[in-house]
Amino acid sequence: MAKNHQPVQTKTQGVQLPINIEHDSTTLINQTENSNRKPNHWPTIILCVIFVITGQSIAKLLEHFHYDQIHHIENRQNDGVWTQSLLQTVGFPLLLFPLFIFKKHNQQQPPITSDLSSTRYIISLSGCIGSLLAGQGRFFSKAKLTLIYTTQLFSTLIFAFFINKIKFNRWIIISLIFAAATGALTFSSSFGGEENYTKGASSALFSGVYFSLLLCIFQSLFKRNESNVQNPSFASVFEVLIFSSLFATILSVVGLLIYGEQEDLKREMDGFSKGKGVYVMAMVGQAVSWQVYWVGIVGLVFSVSSVLSNVISVITWPIVSVLVVIFFNAMDDEFDVFKDVALITAVLSVAAYFFRLHKENRDSVVIAN
Repeated sequence: MAKNHQPVQTKTQGVQLPINIEHDSTTLINQTENSNRKPNHWPTIILCVIFVITGQSIAKLLEHFHYDQIHHIENRQNDGVWTQSLLQTVGFPLLLFPLFIFKKHNQQQPPITSDLSSTRYIISLSGCIGSLLAGQGRFFSKAKLTLIYTTQLFSTLIFAFFINKIKFNRWIIISLIFAAATGALTFSSSFGGEENYTKGASSALFSGVYFSLLLCIFQSLFKRNESNVQNPSFASVFEVLIFSSLFATILSVVGLLIYGEQEDLKREMDGFSKGKGVYVMAMVGQAVSWQVYWVGIVGLVFSVSSVLSNVISVITWPIVSVLVVIFFNAMDDEFDVFKDVALITAVLSVAAYFFRLHKENRDSVVIAN
């Protein structure tokens, strides 16, 4: 009996040994992954913030310029909501070049598991994400922007908590409070193309909810990708934007054709005060600027979280409103003390969230040592 029992013990130990080795190697891989990503963490965040501010500012300035030149045109059948939705996504082919560069670079550092499954997962979700992207763009173009951002912040608290399981510490709460104050202080700002309060409020509700849900889905997708790939690459940002934007573009084109906005586009081009060439450049400029904006927004989700991405989106509005006043003397809008305070609260909102990130990085370094 003793002789028969001994081989069973040896077999059991032999089976357990690879499991322990796999667990240890996985732990080592995770530590290596975190250490590899830290040096690029802050530069990526800063660059994405610049993309968001620059992209949205230029896009909204060109949009205001567009409405400023066509407001005198009569017999316009539609309000161009599907056209503006299309402009937010139609520039996605521009992302193919940076995606190719990232993919080529990643071939030199192959992950433990192929990222083919991750790409397939992104493609499978592109329909859902693209629908949200098209819907967000459709309502965004006619909504009261300050109401959009208020809805975004409220929706973020709900979706990020239940979908992404984000824990809201005091610094995140402080950042969100300052961001909400920023939106409230720019409430009186007007913008070309905005509807009246009633229609703008309903559009803002849908746009804000769609946007927040969209970013939370992005974060869930990236989190799943990180569990499959040793070194998650920024290329996944371009992948998800390309596939989802393709689907959103198709939906926007269908909506544009159904509502007959193509006739208004021809009428706008013919009646554009600055000429057809300037009209085309303004439209192309919007398409390019929106792609820069989306790379920054989704890049912040990839680098940090959907909450920071929402905060940066909100605090961009006072910057845009100030630029509109400077360049266009927007309608009855003027630079007042509220815009001054809004810029200050915007800076404080970002500072609070960045301080939270700094503390997290410092604590992780202490734990690693």
